[in-house]
Amino acid sequence: MTRRTLVLDTSAVIAGFVPGLADVKQVTVSKVLEEARDLCSRLELETAVLVGKVKIVEPSQDSLATVRTKVKHTGDVVSQTDVKLLALALDMKDEGAELVTDDYAIQNLASLFDIPYRRVAMPGIKEVLRWEAVCPACGRKYPPSATKCLTCGSKLVRKPRR
Repeated sequence: MTRRTLVLDTSAVIAGFVPGLADVKQVTVSKVLEEARDLCSRLELETAVLVGKVKIVEPSQDSLATVRTKVKHTGDVVSQTDVKLLALALDMKDEGAELVTDDYAIQNLASLFDIPYRRVAMPGIKEVLRWEAVCPACGRKYPPSATKCLTCGSKLVRKPRR
């Protein structure tokens, strides 16, 4: 039987997840500590790390590359911290990794990688989305990384692909 590993996002702690109370293996990336700006969340995380409840682990370069490629393909807007968390969860997938996050973009990408996630305060995503860039003037569609319409020159807007 594989032991479950929780991969903690900043949004989880801000939403009320208390790492010190969970009796499972918990990991996060160093950037999460930097993102926890409010005093309570920062103290909660730092204390959990200090007493050994949460380990700081950095993801492999292979998993980082895999996640970055998927992000470019789907058009999800995520931070570098989010990319690292997803890559870490991908590295630990065989250990039963489960992301703890209220971030919808992370949940969307986790679903595409078949990585389970748990939400804390928010309801969670209802469907997995892929994004595209659309010209508001002429309606042409482009890959999600495009920014300007090649036909009319208008600035593109990001919309879910249907």
